[in-house]
Parts: sequence; C-alpha cells; structure tokens
Amino acid sequence: MRRYLALIDLFIKNSLQVEMEYRINFVGLLFMSIMDAAWSVGGAVLFYNHRPVIGGWTFNEALVVIGLYFLAGGFVDMAVRPNIDAVVEHIRTGSMDFVLTKPLDSQVYATLREYRFQKVTGILVGVVILAYGLIRVGATPDLGQCLLFIFLCAGGCILLYSAMTILGTLSFWLVDISNIDEFIVGFLEAGRYPADAFPEPVRGIITFIVPIAFITTVPAEVLLGRLTPQFVLYGWVVAAVLLAFSVSLWRVALRHYSSASS
Repeated sequence: MRRYLALIDLFIKNSLQVEMEYRINFVGLLFMSIMDAAWSVGGAVLFYNHRPVIGGWTFNEALVVIGLYFLAGGFVDMAVRPNIDAVVEHIRTGSMDFVLTKPLDSQVYATLREYRFQKVTGILVGVVILAYGLIRVGATPDLGQCLLFIFLCAGGCILLYSAMTILGTLSFWLVDISNIDEFIVGFLEAGRYPADAFPEPVRGIITFIVPIAFITTVPAEVLLGRLTPQFVLYGWVVAAVLLAFSVSLWRVALRHYSSASS
C-alpha cells in the first residue's frame, strides 16, 4: 500500500509540473467555472422566486448542494476523466501493451496516473458557494459533522471513480467509445439540486438506483444537521460494491485483451 501511495504522489507531482507550463489556461477555466456557477445559482433563483421552500429545502440550503455538485464535478474533471479518456485511447491505439508491462497493478497505473490541476477551478468555485450557503443558513458544523462529511465525500469519490472506471473498461470490448464518461457526467447533473426537490420516480432513481444524492444531497444534510443516517451506510455499500466490481471487471477484460502486437 505504501508503494502505491508513493507512486500516486509521484503521478500527482508530474501532472502538476506539466500543468504549470500552461498557467494562462487556469484563468480561462476559472472564468468558465464562474459562468457555470452563475447559471446553476441563477436556475435556483428562478425556481425559488415562485416559492420559498422546495422539497423541504430553502434557497440558501440549496446553495450548499450546488456547492457540493461543483466539488464533485471538479473532482471528476481533475482526477477521473483524464485517466478514463487515456484508458480508452490506450486500448484504441494499442499502447495498453506498455501499461501492462509496468511492474505494478495495471488498473492503478492506468486509472490514477494523470491529473488536470487546471480543473481545480470547479472545486474552488464549489467551496465558495458551499461556504456562502452555510453562512447564509447560519449553520456551524461541529467536529463530528465535519468528520462524517469527509467520510461521505470519500465514499462519493470512490463511487464516481468506480462507476467511470467500469464504463472505461467496456472499451476493451467496444474499443471506440469516445465520450463515454459523459454518461456519468449526465447523471451527475441530477445532483445539482437537492434530491427532495425532484418528483417521484426521479427522486427514487437518483437516491437508490443511481445514488447521485449520496454525492451531493446527503453530505449537505450532514453539514446542515438534517442527516438521514440510513443513506450514509447505503451510499458506502454501493461505493464498495462498485469498486469491487470495477476491479473484477478490469481483470476479466485483461484476460480477453488482444495485444496490439499479437
């Protein structure tokens, strides 16, 4: 485990050095993230102009969820999508052969090697919206809430990583599945607003079938002191199952992989 953590640390440092060569891109991406945030908050303002509470959530409470949505999106854009896109490209071009020759677990190397730190702009915008929402609500999370929040965010990251890795692994059979990661990103859009604001059956789908609520709404409930305890366990069970399945599917895919040199 220590060896893999050291390698991931090295991957992060290498990616950061590459990203620092294109600093001006950071400004442009920050502007785009701010515009996207304005669109999300503007949509919430439009909805809340008609009623002060939607699904039991006030506008300021919904801002906390919107902030978490940008945190999740920033994580995906920074740490997950670059690697999944690279996996698809490796398989399409045959360079996966070189990945498999590395003296370490191929899934770790292929899916945790590249990072786009310029995409951290989405995370920064998310932190600002989240903090502003908490201040407007007047919520002050205690130590227990903060620790549980971190626990939930870790589970959400595992869930997103596992789901996108599963989709990326399908390229071993389908070869050219460009933009397959947009499938998960599309579902993540449902987490832009509180799950309770959606009518059934959409609410049930994003809570239990595709648990996007575990990534945004449930952590927001923790910070706001309105936690639904059963969702914490359920979300982590789903994340653990998806992670185990992603590892198993990767191993099955490797057994069926035909080397480009064969």
